[in-house]
Amino acid sequence: MEEARPTIRHLRALGLSQSEAELYLAALTRGGGDAKSLSQTSGVPYGKVYTALKRLVEKGWLIEVEGFPKRYLPRSPKEAVKIHRNFLESKFAEAEKAVVEELEPLFEAKDQTEKPQVWLITGFDKVTARACSMILDAEREIEVAIPMLFPGLEEVLAVFKSKLGYSSLKIKILGSPDVVRSLPLYNSYDVEIRLVESMFGGGIVSDKSEAMILLSIEKNPIAVWAKHSALAEIAHTYFDYIWKSAKPLDTN
Repeated sequence: MEEARPTIRHLRALGLSQSEAELYLAALTRGGGDAKSLSQTSGVPYGKVYTALKRLVEKGWLIEVEGFPKRYLPRSPKEAVKIHRNFLESKFAEAEKAVVEELEPLFEAKDQTEKPQVWLITGFDKVTARACSMILDAEREIEVAIPMLFPGLEEVLAVFKSKLGYSSLKIKILGSPDVVRSLPLYNSYDVEIRLVESMFGGGIVSDKSEAMILLSIEKNPIAVWAKHSALAEIAHTYFDYIWKSAKPLDTN
């Protein structure tokens, strides 16, 4: 049935298997037949014929006529395509319902595992404590923006020094020239430092998953702390934007 190859391709595009397409075309050209005759006409091995014929009946391409042997009559292509479309839509709706019911809870459970934690922190003691905690918990990278010297900075630097003594933490620091040059710690450790003449606020980003932004640092500091990858990524992006235009520290 080589002359039917283009038609076979179209039937397969509708969702029929190779055997199903061959058998339907054989039934159409013969006006129907039993399993044996359709096998001979189509070239589909007799051992595969009954399974394929059963599927064609289920999908609406053939009509099964009881008798011995059973006969299979073709529906018109127009009618068969319409029934087959309804069959596919029914199967799709069934699969869609199962997928949504079974997998949506997994998605929702995952989405809830990282609910944003956002806190407003006030006072030098609390801001310093949170900064120290972030440094100690960091595993890969810390980004720090220091707009000016402030009470508690020495404590933060002590934690930095301790952390650098036993980890390979990568550190980037942005600050005014007066600030970074007053930090002797960074003369002895491999830390990237860049200078910014003026800076609005400051803060710290840890592993791109936790961030604390200083909104005010004079007198009574106010900071917003968030532990959420998306929010921390925003803080990192802003830090990186300033970093690229900042001047590297000249240690000579």
